[in-house]
Amino acid sequence: MPNDELKDLLSDIPSDLAEGARQELATQWEEKAIHAEARQAAIAADRASTPLNAVDGIGYLDMSVDSQIYHWWNAKLPGCWRDKAFRSWFKKNFPTTVVKSGGTGKTMILMPGLGKAA
Repeated sequence: MPNDELKDLLSDIPSDLAEGARQELATQWEEKAIHAEARQAAIAADRASTPLNAVDGIGYLDMSVDSQIYHWWNAKLPGCWRDKAFRSWFKKNFPTTVVKSGGTGKTMILMPGLGKAA
């Protein structure tokens, strides 16, 4: 729901209830972010302990991103994962997503749980 629609919806609710709703949404958002960060740390630990090699014709694993984080960024910036500059920025700012592997030079981004390239 876009921010303006949410503000309109909350403007029809008595102020004390609206503030409670806002706080609840903020709390839920923060909890989701904390869980996504924890899942990303677990993904990074798993990837660090597993040797990865390139597969001819497919490429090498460049990043491993939690699905909630992946979809959040894709909703915010549609098509961002296909943008090389965005991926470079993302790897620099979120180093737990970087996977060490060698390969053919092609890039592959896997979403945990889905097991297929995006």
